[in-house]
Amino acid sequence: MKNDLLYKNLVTAIKEKFPERGKLTNHLADLLMLEKEAVYRRLRGDVPFTIFEIATIADKLDISLDHIIGCASGKSRPFQLKMVNFLNPSEEDYDMLEHFVDELRYLGDDPDSEVGGALNILPQSLVLGYRYIYQFYLFKWMYQCGSVMPVKFSQIVLPDRLFLINSEIVMEVRQAANAYHIIDSMTFLYLVNDIKYFASIYLITREEIAVLKKELMVFLDDMEALAAKGSWTEGKNVHFFVSSVNFETSYSYVETQHCHLTMIKSFTLNDATSPDEAIFQRMKKWMRSLIRTSTLISRSGEKDRIVFFEEQRRIVDML
Repeated sequence: MKNDLLYKNLVTAIKEKFPERGKLTNHLADLLMLEKEAVYRRLRGDVPFTIFEIATIADKLDISLDHIIGCASGKSRPFQLKMVNFLNPSEEDYDMLEHFVDELRYLGDDPDSEVGGALNILPQSLVLGYRYIYQFYLFKWMYQCGSVMPVKFSQIVLPDRLFLINSEIVMEVRQAANAYHIIDSMTFLYLVNDIKYFASIYLITREEIAVLKKELMVFLDDMEALAAKGSWTEGKNVHFFVSSVNFETSYSYVETQHCHLTMIKSFTLNDATSPDEAIFQRMKKWMRSLIRTSTLISRSGEKDRIVFFEEQRRIVDML
């Protein structure tokens, strides 16, 4: 069993989730309802994991079965699309979101932790704190992925439990030692055009547009102040860049000593995620290259920052 590819991939994937052996053993014992000695025998390869145990581990620890069984070649890497229902979440939906929060909790314990994003929508770690802007993204997601009959903006209600999880995500992301936001220069224009379109088909009222416009102006003021300061708190740095190229979607990563996660945005709010190391390194290298061709607007980039935010205010004022 020790030389079997399945065993090697499975144990490696498990240890990436729980690098501390004591926590790993305890968690597997609870998960598989086994004694600790039985878990030790499986981790050593003395006793094989059963098919049921492998399926349970893959499901509960969010590990790709393709990755475990070694189906993917060096040119093919696994992603999992998290199809969370944000307006009517099931317990499974909440479990996926809370698992993501658990991964983020390692950010604050790691002095070298990073989050990064190349974004063509407003940074989710910022937007989650603004009710109407986030409500619009939920509305757009519902229009694209929901029922056949379109809902109106006023009908979108964020569940209380989801609101609390979003608050935790905001809090945990702000614990990263460094956050890099590379923003598509057209991001605010994309958003304004979307709002105008939904107004043209009578799903958003003029009064609701006025509320959105007011909150977007507040968001711009807050984002500009954060960019000028360049940090959430001491040692928690935020770097803003404006990209010279446009993005077809949003890309992001989370880096801690515990995990390397890569995410590609799908359907406005859903994420395709991967813990694969090769994907993570490719993503991080790509974002570093983007930074070199982007304009810094945080801290020292004062002139470019003023020009950028004044332009965004003019765009929002078109509503």
